[in-house]
Formats: sequence, C-alpha cells, structure tokens
Amino acid sequence: MNIVLVIDQFDNGNNGTTITARRYAEQLRRRGHRVTILAGGEAAEGKICAPVHKIPVFQPLVEKQGFGFAKPDEEAYYQAFRDADVVHFYLPFRFCRRGEEIARQMRVPTVAAFHMQPENVTYSIGMGKSKRLNDFLYHWCYRKFYNRFRYIHCPSEFIAGQLKAHGYDAEMRVISNGVDPLFRPVDTPRPPEFEGKFVILMVGRLSGEKRQDLIIEAAKKSRYADKIQLVFAGKGPKEKEYRRLSAGLAHPPIMGFYGQEELLRLLNSCDLYVHASDAEIEGISCMEALACGLVPVIANSPLSATPQFALDDRSLFQAGNAGDLADKIDYWIEHPEERAAQGRAYAARGDEMRVDACVARAEDMYREAIHDCRFHGYKPPRQGRLRRLTHPDPDKANQQFYHASALKKTVFGAVTNFLTPLLLFIDGLFFGLRVEGRRHLRGIRGGAVTVMNHVHPMDCTMAKIAAFPHRQYFVSLRRNLELPFTGWLVKLCGGLPLPPTASTMVPYQRHLEQAIRQGDFVHFYPEGLLVRYHKGLRPFHGGAFLTAARAGCPIVPMAVVFRKPTGLRALFRRGDDMTLRIGEPLYPNPALGPKAAAQALQLRTRYAMEMLLGDSAGGYPLPATDWEEAEDNI
Repeated sequence: MNIVLVIDQFDNGNNGTTITARRYAEQLRRRGHRVTILAGGEAAEGKICAPVHKIPVFQPLVEKQGFGFAKPDEEAYYQAFRDADVVHFYLPFRFCRRGEEIARQMRVPTVAAFHMQPENVTYSIGMGKSKRLNDFLYHWCYRKFYNRFRYIHCPSEFIAGQLKAHGYDAEMRVISNGVDPLFRPVDTPRPPEFEGKFVILMVGRLSGEKRQDLIIEAAKKSRYADKIQLVFAGKGPKEKEYRRLSAGLAHPPIMGFYGQEELLRLLNSCDLYVHASDAEIEGISCMEALACGLVPVIANSPLSATPQFALDDRSLFQAGNAGDLADKIDYWIEHPEERAAQGRAYAARGDEMRVDACVARAEDMYREAIHDCRFHGYKPPRQGRLRRLTHPDPDKANQQFYHASALKKTVFGAVTNFLTPLLLFIDGLFFGLRVEGRRHLRGIRGGAVTVMNHVHPMDCTMAKIAAFPHRQYFVSLRRNLELPFTGWLVKLCGGLPLPPTASTMVPYQRHLEQAIRQGDFVHFYPEGLLVRYHKGLRPFHGGAFLTAARAGCPIVPMAVVFRKPTGLRALFRRGDDMTLRIGEPLYPNPALGPKAAAQALQLRTRYAMEMLLGDSAGGYPLPATDWEEAEDNI
C-alpha cells in the first residue's frame, strides 16, 4: 500500500505523537509499504514539507511545549495524496483538517488517530481539572474533525471509552502505539554518577500534566532521601521551576533530552520508574521502561490509561499524593529481591506490546477503510441545526436537477443570468478580471462542455461570466455546497455536487448528457483538486471529455492566466490579477467510439489550454510532444 501519514511536526522527537508516527513509518516501510510523511519542518527522504505556521505572541509558548503547527498547503497535499491508497491523520488541528478536505476531494480513503487528550492542553494553561473546559474540547474536536471518519485509531481502551462517552460515533480501533524492539533488558555499565544511589527515572515532557513536581516532593519525604537520585529525561516549559523545587535534595535531579540509544542505556541503568502523569492517553515512556525490566510506580489517575500496565497495587499510588508515592518508593528500596523478580515479569509483558504487532493491526484498519470508501463512500459529517440552515443539501440539489420542470429551469436560468453582472463587478473589483475570446462562443449551436484550470475558489463565477447568457451547470465537489453561506452561491451558479458512490454516478452522468443535448452548458474542472494560484496544468481526469463524446457536443477550453496588477491596483493589490482566456471549441471525432473520441479530445484540449496559458504553462507536460501524433495512435 501507498500510505501517507499527516502530522504537524515530524522532526522534534520530544512528544509521544511524533515518536509514534516515526515508529509506525519505519515499521510500515519494513513491511514493504511505501510511506510518505506530510509535515512541517525540514526536508528529508520520504517526506513532503509544508510551511511552518508561526503564531504571533504565542509562538515561544508553543515551542516550549515541544510542538509546532504546519500551515495548509494545497500543492503539498496534492503531491502527497495523488498516488495514495490511504491517508492517516494524527491531530485535529488546521493542517490535518484541511488535509482531510483535500483527501475527500481526491477520493482517497482516510483514517484518523486520537493522540491529543484535551487535558494535555488544559494543564498547560493551568485549567487541567476543569471538566467543563475539557468536555468542550472533546466536542470541539468531534465537530471540527473526527465526525468525518469511519475509523478512529485509539491507543488505549481508556481513550476509546472517553470518546464514546462524548458522543463519537466512529468505529474505535484500539491499537497500541507499541514499543520499539530496541527497548529490552541489556547489560549496561552503571554510570559513575549513579554509584551508591537509588536512581528513579521518569521520561516525558517537563510540563504540568506530567507532574514531575510530585516526584520531587515524594523524594524529599522518603526515608531514603539521601540515597535518591532523580532523572527526568525530557525538555519542557517547567524545567526552571523544577530545578527551583529541587533545592534541598541531597542529589540535584538530572534533566535533559536523550536520544533512543542513550535512553536505552539509561533505562537499563536505573532502579525504579515513576509515572506521575495525571493525564495520559497511553504512556509510551512507561511501556519502554517495562520492556527494559524496570518496575514502575504509576499514578492511579482516572484521566490516565497508564494504570492498566500495573501488575498489582505495589505499582500504583494515589494520583497527586506525594506521601503515598514516597511510601511506594520506600517499599521498593527495601525489597530489592522482589523488585528484581517483578522486573522480569514486566519485561515479559513488554514483549506483548512490540510495535510490529501493533502495525499489523493498523494494516487491517487501512484495508477496511479502503474497502468501505470504495463501496460505501465517505462518511457524511453530522450537521448541527445552524449548519443545516446555512448549507444546501447536496443530495437535494441533485434531485432538483434530475426532476426540474421546464418552468423551474427557465426560472433558474433567469436568476443565474441576473447574478452575472454582479459577479462581473465583484471579480473585476477584487481580482481585476478580464475575459478574452468570447467571440469563440458565438458559433456554438446547442449545448457544450466547458473546462478550466482550477486555481481559485471563485473561478466558478468566472466560468459563469464567460458562458453568459447560456444556462450553465457546474460539476462540483460536495464540500463546496457544504461551505457556510457560500454554498448557496455555488448552488445559485448551478453547482451540482458529485454523487458519493459509484452506483449513483450513472444517473448523474445521464442527466448531464441530457442537459447538454437540450442546449445547456456543463462546466468541469478536469484537474479535480483546487490548488490556489497554481501556474501550469496538472493531470486531467477523463470525465469531461467522455461526457462531451457521448453527448456529441464541443469542448470549450478556458484558462485562467495570472498577471501583475498595474496602475492604481498595484498600490493596494497584493496578489496577481486574473485573465480568463476562452479558446476555440473542439469537437469530438465522430469516426471514433466514445472512449477513443474522449481520449483524443482530452489530448487536443490539453494542448489548447497550454497554448492559452502561454508562458505560464508548465508543471506536468503533455503525454506526447505532438498531440496529433498521439491522437493517431489511440
């Protein structure tokens, strides 16, 4: 399979989500899959980079949390998704939300993962215990992102239960993030700085929800405080505060970020692992410690999945209770033989959580997602009352088109033509629109198919201006009619959303051909996906040309060309102005069958559009240097 993993950040390994994505990518490649990473950051092999989004004022805070946000980039989405079998989204932020929209437009199957526990956010702002705020974030994530998926990857039963309790209706696939095979018990020389000390380790970001402060307090309360050496493996915004809290300890804590090999040696050199986090979706760091044979002491928090790894109560302490944690630490210091035996039991359990077995279950999820998308289409997102009021119903729009009477069609044509002068004014004002070549439409008798490069959300209005006064329909993506308020504009311009399944495509295609034979224009974007301000042509889909060949009507090639604003517009116009060029109509070859005629028409149309683009053409070349020769070979 060709699998795309979409995540805001892939370079910084200081958070569990990035670590998980890295391990899954590595294991999937080992299992023979082609894996592409779409993320912000530095360029690398097998990775497509998107711009990094810098947040004014708050950017230092974001970086302290060891995170970063990627900026949506249509060109990057298109490059990553065009050959994909399935796309796996990791986070519900803007980068992944826009990516899901693009994948849906390109008909690529998708799955999502839930790695961002709301408490991870609220603890950073000191409101981690606010149930109202955390519930709001669960519902926000659902409305904005997760209501669009049939499958959600959950790292633990705990978080799957949380999602179900908050109304998530997707199928929850509980698949552990897994432990890298590297993490195992190995003989490691004990560092000199650890000699004569009882070393307690916690791995994780130095942040509020991880509660390293509780470990510092427990160390101070321990009967063996003079022997305890704390090690905090990680970076984060709380480092200075924890160093200040550690004043008075016999041995100051060791803090720092460790690479994978260094972390392995560290895990095999310590005596006890403490996982004090109040909120945890799974706890990769704790799983790695278990796999290395370290006995854990885990906070028994109702907001954490990590207590599931404890073999008995000796490895659990009351969350937030430093005294109880100190008692558990003292117990394990006083019982070294039991600690060694328990360590072997934990190491055996770690073998059950290896990442290769987890990735195998993820493969099954991918295959089911591909199958469901192919035969059942995409999951329609739930619509609230306001959304239902402000968004046209795509299926209703198509039914109205199928069953429209002559009177309804006449009224529709009058309304849309009435809008045309207004659209011309708006496009001229905001985009400096010029229309060239309208004379080529004068000789058309009856209906036609118009095609254009898709470079701007408003270019459908430009096609409407070009076709005036002909009645025109647009083959549109369903998402366009689901946009707030502007969906009504697309519908008024003649937008007809593509059906969600292959079975409903047949009557849709039949009615388009009938409309053309009755003298209407039907507009297609043969490139399919919108890529803003793209210069040149991208690969074509064949639907427009097959429609024209079956209906026996001409194709009218059109192209949007960008130009620099001049005069007064140059003073206030940041982007390029636009010129819409209309080419001569191209007729299907009646001597060929529909499929062959469509292929020939596609080649001729692409050549004509490249000529219209002129110097701005580029990107993807023609399938042959001579389209006439290519047509002869069909």
